Amino acid sequence: MTRKVLLSFCAILPFILHGQKVGLVLSGGGAMGLTHIGVIKALEENGIPIDYITGSSMGALVGAMYASGYSAEEMDSLFQTDQYQLMSRGGVEPDQVYHFQQDVPDPSLLTVRFALDTIIQASLPTNLRSPVLTDWSQMLGFSGASAISGGSMDSLFVPFRCVASDLTTQRQVVLSHGDLAQAVRASMSYPFYFKPIKVEGHLMMDGGLYNNFPSDVMYEDFMPDYIIGSNVAFNGPPPSEDDLMSQLRAIMVEKTDYSVPCDPGLIILPRTATTLFDFTTSRQAVKDGYDAAMERMLEIKANIVRRVPPDEVRARRAAFRARLPHAVFGRIIVEGLKPNQTRYCERILDTERTPVSAEDLKSRYFRLYADQNVSDLFPRSTWVPERGDHDLNILVKREKRVEARFGGLISTRPVNTGMLGIRYKFFGHTSAFLNGAGWFGKFYTGGQLKLRMDLRTAAPFYLEPSITIHRWDWFRGFNDFFRETRPAYIVSRELWGGMSAGMGMGNKGLLRVDARYARTRDEYYQTQEFGNRDTADVTDFNFGSGGLVLERNSLNRKQHPNAGELLRVDIRYVSGDEHTIPGSTTADRAPSHKRHDWFTAQVTLDKYFFSRKKVRFGIMAEGVYSTQDFFQNYTASVLRSPVFQPTPESRTYFIDAFRAQQYLAGGARAIMAVARNRFDLRLEGYVFQPYKTIVRASGDAAVSGTAISDRYFIASGSLIWQSPIGPVWFNTSYLDGLPKPWAFSLNFGYIIFARKALG
Repeated sequence: MTRKVLLSFCAILPFILHGQKVGLVLSGGGAMGLTHIGVIKALEENGIPIDYITGSSMGALVGAMYASGYSAEEMDSLFQTDQYQLMSRGGVEPDQVYHFQQDVPDPSLLTVRFALDTIIQASLPTNLRSPVLTDWSQMLGFSGASAISGGSMDSLFVPFRCVASDLTTQRQVVLSHGDLAQAVRASMSYPFYFKPIKVEGHLMMDGGLYNNFPSDVMYEDFMPDYIIGSNVAFNGPPPSEDDLMSQLRAIMVEKTDYSVPCDPGLIILPRTATTLFDFTTSRQAVKDGYDAAMERMLEIKANIVRRVPPDEVRARRAAFRARLPHAVFGRIIVEGLKPNQTRYCERILDTERTPVSAEDLKSRYFRLYADQNVSDLFPRSTWVPERGDHDLNILVKREKRVEARFGGLISTRPVNTGMLGIRYKFFGHTSAFLNGAGWFGKFYTGGQLKLRMDLRTAAPFYLEPSITIHRWDWFRGFNDFFRETRPAYIVSRELWGGMSAGMGMGNKGLLRVDARYARTRDEYYQTQEFGNRDTADVTDFNFGSGGLVLERNSLNRKQHPNAGELLRVDIRYVSGDEHTIPGSTTADRAPSHKRHDWFTAQVTLDKYFFSRKKVRFGIMAEGVYSTQDFFQNYTASVLRSPVFQPTPESRTYFIDAFRAQQYLAGGARAIMAVARNRFDLRLEGYVFQPYKTIVRASGDAAVSGTAISDRYFIASGSLIWQSPIGPVWFNTSYLDGLPKPWAFSLNFGYIIFARKALG
């Protein structure tokens, strides 16, 4: 129907009718679309009826929520919750982050995945945010309305339409029936923000690509007597030769007619400082929409005679909501995978244990999402009247088989390290991957190869054989980027292999047992006075180790966390043989051999408070008890002793003072959000109290010092920017025990090394 014909129809419509019907059109616009909630609130408060709604993108989400029985107040509250803020960032609720499936932290900054076809094809991310929490929440939020409407959007609390863009046929699609959550998700799949989804075999993306203000859909499908539009979108400026996003927008987005197709209508244009993806200012955006609607309210009332009292709307809404069935699933169907892969997923979801409520299923659902072989999940509920519950179809998309990870550390100190990792994934009866990683730098060089197999067992369980090699090149004192590093006085090498077995203990807990065999070689000088012709002392220690680790981990970052907690208990037995060959700077040149057997118990607590505040606090406490005896000399004994390293910077220094067989240590942290939460100012202080220090005696022997006689301190201040790629931070540290205790550095990346044999 052409615009001329539409105008002709409008000309013969009665301008004001006592029984007039009112349609509300909501534009797209990302976070700016939250102003639509304020518009709805103003209309309801003034008795203006809303008989039909059409929307695109964010307008589709707000419109669908209203059509499903959510009030403006409920929507306003919902968009201010931590859960919605998390959804907008593509995150997962902290209590649903499955620690059992989390990788051992590495310094990776960038991940690229590959598909193995006839050729290796790289797959760059198609979205900046994960939609998994959004998809789950929308499925729950809209499942009841879809059930009682029978899949017809005409039978919702308010008849509703939304538009999506069909990338297959390159045209607009008006969604009027089917699963409401799926329709809304299709309409709001903004390019590069949320990835598109398939609806009836067609790939659907954001409705704003072809129609960002569906007033024509409102008229053609409902023919209301009066149309009110709420528009926060616009046709962008011409593309610029220096602006890639403007060029992509010009290619993808068609010009939209931001008007109503007949004279009896009015468009509200809310003005808001909220930007496209800034969902943190939802309260202000809603107020801006409310204020904009109230500015036009006299005009609206002059054109719309019919009134619907707010109490009547609330009563009708309550009656509609009372009919909504609870989200209970009588059958769970896994789709999109091969039979063996499907059975693996069914075991995790425990599909035989039905009916199951959404609340009980949620942890299993997000456990499946955390699996390394799962890329995406999309849930779709279907009401089954005969049973009185829902079918839940879960479309599982397998992750690409090959994954390359790049990372490391760039620093003004001479500890720069590059990291490259390659992972190949297997998916069948088990979910497994083979992982190889290498670290390259003067200070640290390492390599690791491991195979992890998550078994299809009732309780989450994995096996992980691995082999690791390290080399540390320790140097004395602080050196910056512009000064030459002094010759190393300790070079420490380690090669170990072993087997670990782990079992999940709830969402955050892990119980791990391991058995390892290791060979270490330490080359060192007992004095700072040595020349090029001198030879270093060499200590070889070959040992076996068995350990049990119980931990609970909910920290939100692998470095510089500011929320969550870590509690770890590590009990370990070590048995091995030491062989020491003294160097040229040692008086006694006779080789020696010694047997060592000891137990070590270590407890670590790292906890943060006030995670929703701009100023947060944290505490750390660590205690170690070891029966380890001394090695043949002081340096060898210190090298093998437990060490306290509470900050990333402290892990790049070899400081004798923070090594002891038994110690208690702890400290406090204050983290302040600055510059509109773009930076963290992190202040930390720690005290290290050894029971007995390790003292260098005559002949470079190691002896115990006086009990509880010495203590040492670490202080650190960092300004940290968590960039989209990785952390950038400036650090000032005070490290007791160094000849020059004050250290300064500017860093980008992560200070994370492969796990040691005794780690």
